[in-house]
Amino acid sequence: MKEKNKISPLQILGNLDLYFTVLLLSGLILLTFMGVLKRYIFRSPISWMEEVQGLLFMWITFIGGGVAFRKAAHVSIEILVDSLPKKIGVLIERFNILIQLVILGYLCRQEFLYYLQLTSTGKVTNLLRLPYSLVYLALPIGGILMIVSMLWASYQQFVRGINLKEGEIK
Repeated sequence: MKEKNKISPLQILGNLDLYFTVLLLSGLILLTFMGVLKRYIFRSPISWMEEVQGLLFMWITFIGGGVAFRKAAHVSIEILVDSLPKKIGVLIERFNILIQLVILGYLCRQEFLYYLQLTSTGKVTNLLRLPYSLVYLALPIGGILMIVSMLWASYQQFVRGINLKEGEIK
């Protein structure tokens, strides 16, 4: 008998960004909780906490953006598209994907140029002395992940006929 809910290695590989984001978010929550305890109970704040929280928040945002594209979890208002005839709605959705790809491509290019600029300066953070090139590496990685995830979600929706929001085949 075949197990239905068995996770394949390909699914694990395809969700590495999700697992990484969950790990970073868990670390951020734990760090914030520890910071509150240290500040208000032990009256001894963690000096480097704000720097690490900003770094974690940026990585969570940019890496998690790809997950949101893949799971169709970005906020959208579909009342107009849903009220139109089916063929026009599909046409608008495909045009929307094209616009998003152009914008993401432009942003990804700008993120990569910014990352190269930071790499050449050799600047480091104030307290932990981490290179900004490491901190802002999340930008080009997140941009590429968003583009790949969006293309994958579009393939799933329009070629395979899977409704990502409901998880069912049309």
